[in-house]
Amino acid sequence: KEELEQVQIKHHQKFMSITGIGLMLIFISNILMIAVQTVRLETSPIESIQTYFGTIWLARMIITIVLLGIWFTLDRKTNVTKKFQIPMLVAMLALISTSSLIGHGAASGETPALILDYIHNLVAAVWIGGIFYFVFALLPSLSKLKEENREKMSLALIPRFSIAFIISIGIVIITGPLLMWFLESDVGLITESVYGQLIILKIAIASVMVALGGFFQFRIQKTGEKNFQSGKIDVHRKLRRSLKVDAALGVVLLGVVALLTNGTLPEGQFQDASAQEIIYGFKTIEFTDNAKFEIQITPFSSGVNTILVQVSDFNNNPIYDANAIKVKMANPSKNIFPIEIPMEITKEGENIPTEFKGEITFGFSGQWELEIESQRTENANESKIVNVLVKPRLENIQTQIVEYEFPETAKPLYPLYDGKKSIWISDPSSPRLWEFSLETQEFSSYSFNGLSTMFLTMDNTGKIWFTDSPRNQIGYIDLETKEIATKTIPNLDPVMADNKPIFIQADFDDNIWITIVNKNKILKYLPDDDVFKIIELPERDSFPFALAIDGVGNIWYTATGTGKIGYIDPDKGKITQYSKEIPLDGPEYLLFDKNEDVWIAEHTGTSITKFNPILETFERISVSNDEALPFGMTFDKYGNIWFAQHVVDSIGVYDPDNNDLKEFPISTEGSFIQFMTSDKNGKVWFVEQEGNKLGTVNIIEIPVDVSQVKTMDSNEIEYAEIASPLIALGIIVTALFFVKAIHDKRRLNSLINS
Repeated sequence: KEELEQVQIKHHQKFMSITGIGLMLIFISNILMIAVQTVRLETSPIESIQTYFGTIWLARMIITIVLLGIWFTLDRKTNVTKKFQIPMLVAMLALISTSSLIGHGAASGETPALILDYIHNLVAAVWIGGIFYFVFALLPSLSKLKEENREKMSLALIPRFSIAFIISIGIVIITGPLLMWFLESDVGLITESVYGQLIILKIAIASVMVALGGFFQFRIQKTGEKNFQSGKIDVHRKLRRSLKVDAALGVVLLGVVALLTNGTLPEGQFQDASAQEIIYGFKTIEFTDNAKFEIQITPFSSGVNTILVQVSDFNNNPIYDANAIKVKMANPSKNIFPIEIPMEITKEGENIPTEFKGEITFGFSGQWELEIESQRTENANESKIVNVLVKPRLENIQTQIVEYEFPETAKPLYPLYDGKKSIWISDPSSPRLWEFSLETQEFSSYSFNGLSTMFLTMDNTGKIWFTDSPRNQIGYIDLETKEIATKTIPNLDPVMADNKPIFIQADFDDNIWITIVNKNKILKYLPDDDVFKIIELPERDSFPFALAIDGVGNIWYTATGTGKIGYIDPDKGKITQYSKEIPLDGPEYLLFDKNEDVWIAEHTGTSITKFNPILETFERISVSNDEALPFGMTFDKYGNIWFAQHVVDSIGVYDPDNNDLKEFPISTEGSFIQFMTSDKNGKVWFVEQEGNKLGTVNIIEIPVDVSQVKTMDSNEIEYAEIASPLIALGIIVTALFFVKAIHDKRRLNSLINS
């Protein structure tokens, strides 16, 4: 009994020492973290703490101090009860969560990635932390035992700790590749990037640690069992020496993890390179009831293309009664009826799909319809219709910027195409609206009793509505009579502050919606009833800014203050909000694409972000200029997103179909472009507020030189093809080792107790 008490005292001292050292290292690292972040942002520590990173850092610091307090209390006690163990465990779990909240998993905007990151960090902490506990706390405590008891206890502990480590390794094997899939699934980018090379180094170090674990089981444990009967066991010394090597490798592994956490993802490292190296081609796999079509078109642009079609059953074997294929192309929107494409067999064999090749010519960019039909002799033909969007890559468009100067000094802000023949522009410097005729290319202005015009919208009756923020009113111009009418907005609570109406949006019923940015409210104005309805946002300091309407009539808004977006059901007045784990950084513009995805300009976040309302996922695209402030957006005729960059003399464009990003310079210095629009031909128009000009982008498609392009590699390895077998193998191996450890534990218990 006295011997066990000495072991317990020694164990408590060692455990508290290791815990104290670990907590002090965390405390010091916290100070270094905020110092590095302050240097990165080139700001003061106070301003750094006010960011999202700073909020998480503050929580991390508080948790660390709480843990230090618990540790200080426990260090003075000899018996640690559950009353203290549970709070310490909860605090440590919370501490691990702070690492995940500022990691790449959280930055991806995907909740599963954040959860996987947390689980990965947790089990890695159990694994590496368990090794430190084993070698620096538990084994030294056993030195107080008599030699025979010490060796027996050391031998018995090997399978017990092996079980915990094997479970941890198994979970790491699953969560690691899955997390990487969320962050980056391009095998080429992973293997060629510094991030990917660090991942490989991390796996190599972990593999050595796992191999050492195997050494403990197959060498130290096995030898100890053999020598047990003779009483010449030498497990304790060998185990301590070997585990110190394992612990040292664990420290190196944590260093690599630190580099990964603070490093750049593969996509970020190769963003510039990928923008220069364009891979051409289209590839898809389509299925019918009994056949599989693998279709590849290169270079997949307007002009002459090569089409390859592989036909097989679901097991990649040739269809026994199919020896011909028919391919037709059509463009119903341009009244181009199906044209058959001659196809010839290029590959055939007993165990491979039959391949056909042909030459297909797309006369122009746009949506084309392909019909693939496998001709069968003994069964019904297998047919599939595929819609393809043919468009030039950004590298293959040439732009010409044309500018039109306003006839007098103005501060033009927001352009709006009226659907017919004019671009209308607001002017915050004066109570007037500008009209630019697309036919005559001349400006006209229309004045009214007010102070300014800010944002514009158009209803179904042909009225263009505007906000006059300084005068606290809205108004409209009748496009037929050119007469302007205004309506004063009632002063909202708190009445001591003036309203600041900003954005305006007409709905499908010709009601008008207005954001009151400083009062946390959105107004709905019913012109027929001359009534304002008030919708108050659920959170204070939301600062509602931009508005947009979706395909079913919901009114979407940005909450710049809280970094969220949301929508209002116009009939029920119900509000639904969405946000990322890391709030959106200055969301100030909304745009819907043809798929009803929402594009958000993160004005101070130097990015545009796509939100999928069905999956509720965010996808962030960083702009190429770090000094830009993305603002207004619009689509061109190819479905590319053009966006203003406010404080830099260039406009950006993003191709969502090919993930290409590019910017084009504006010749006017200090142009100050904030908002854009498109006409019926998909031509992009923008306003230079400080340049006092209206500009447009003429886009010319450059033919692709097929001989000089890099095409898609049909043999490119998919991430899933590598990760899936490795995960499966890892699960099988860890399961086998787990079973072995259980048997070893039972066998050693029986041997020692006999």
